[in-house]
Amino acid sequence: MTSLEKSILATIVYYDVLDRPLTSWEVFKYLIKTGKNQNDLNKVLQVLENSSELAKFINQKNGFYFLKGRLKIIKQRIRRQIIADGKWKKAKRLIRLLQAIPFIRLVAVSGSLAMNNSKQDSDIDLLIVAKSGRIWTCRGLTTLYLHLIRQRRHDSLTKDRLCLNHYLTDQSLTIPFKSLYNAQTYAHLVPVWQTPSSLYQRFQKANQWINDDLYAYPISQKGSLNKIKSNPYFSLIRNFRESTLDGKLGNRIELLLKKFQVRRIKKDSLTYQTGGRVVFNDQQLEFHPDSPEKGILEKYNQKMKELGFEKLGQEKDSGLI
Repeated sequence: MTSLEKSILATIVYYDVLDRPLTSWEVFKYLIKTGKNQNDLNKVLQVLENSSELAKFINQKNGFYFLKGRLKIIKQRIRRQIIADGKWKKAKRLIRLLQAIPFIRLVAVSGSLAMNNSKQDSDIDLLIVAKSGRIWTCRGLTTLYLHLIRQRRHDSLTKDRLCLNHYLTDQSLTIPFKSLYNAQTYAHLVPVWQTPSSLYQRFQKANQWINDDLYAYPISQKGSLNKIKSNPYFSLIRNFRESTLDGKLGNRIELLLKKFQVRRIKKDSLTYQTGGRVVFNDQQLEFHPDSPEKGILEKYNQKMKELGFEKLGQEKDSGLI
């Protein structure tokens, strides 16, 4: 089997763990690296259509590629797409409101909704970029606002609620925790709103390590149907609030909010839970105490070994507790 055939198989196996068949474009877009060869879309299409080696492991129907014996996940993908369409409408409506939060610079959807692979009870995961030096203020105000309008995920309230599980600053855009799981996850990010308009491109450049795992990263999100334009009214409100919360007063508020939030984070038992990761500093706030990463990679490794590709089934997590 060629390196490209192995890459295609590995990619289909990875998404099989997520119960998601792939189109040919998605196979190319999220193609896992197994060698140093350069691959383009035409090569991937040719191999998908003509490889007798791949035909031993995968099938194709209605434009979807999947492992043999897994035909049922096509209907499941269609059901989850319909669910995701409904969640996207709510996500964009709420993200439009977040434009008025001071020091917020980018809001991207991540997780299952970014893949259009949502279940009925799924929440809406967000990655937020804040102005450097104001990450604690941005998180505090965003959390408070969404809590007041009853749209923040907390406790058992998850369905269609916003999960504020990851913050970066506009001067620290690099994701330091590297793994195949994180490469796939952040390659799926959908930037819904940003200011300035080049910020997401800076995020992609800061995370070129993803290209170590995926051939096609980065691919431009230009023209995404899920982007929203900046609202002049909300921008005016945000700028006014920032002008009052900047300078020495803003520094004091940032320090107070940091102390308050750090105290709560340290008291939370989930912060120290095995199998996840909670990071809290002035450059990054990450709250994944129940990360699915380890379980997904273990299933991927096991499937690759069962198919006879043990060397490709050696993926490790990104350093979870």
